[in-house]
Amino acid sequence: MISTKRLSVICYCVTFFIFLAIFLWGMLGLTSGDEMGFSVLNFYLIMPGISFVAALLLGIKDAYMKWLYPIFAGIPGFIIPFLIFGSTNMVSLFFSFIPSVIGLGIGLLVWKIRSSNKPADGVQR
Repeated sequence: MISTKRLSVICYCVTFFIFLAIFLWGMLGLTSGDEMGFSVLNFYLIMPGISFVAALLLGIKDAYMKWLYPIFAGIPGFIIPFLIFGSTNMVSLFFSFIPSVIGLGIGLLVWKIRSSNKPADGVQR
């Protein structure tokens, strides 16, 4: 069984390195004409997917520092499009902040349901 601190470190590190790879790909590897494909793939599929799944795992396991994850995922989701394309708007919040809040909420709901179904003495009957 994985500890909650180790799960938090894993989720934060995976998110960081994937977002770093997206940033480096956008700054160094993006060629003219690839902007639309890059945006759709990364900003509408990969970033929200990673943010949602990691926040869901953090919420289900009641992990360490789970409340900071939406901010941790939301800031790069707002900054990366600005640094790559030079402009941003409030739609950037949907790239990673909103999916992580939704994933954390669903994970917390699942955790609450699981913890309320366990007997107080910890013995299964």
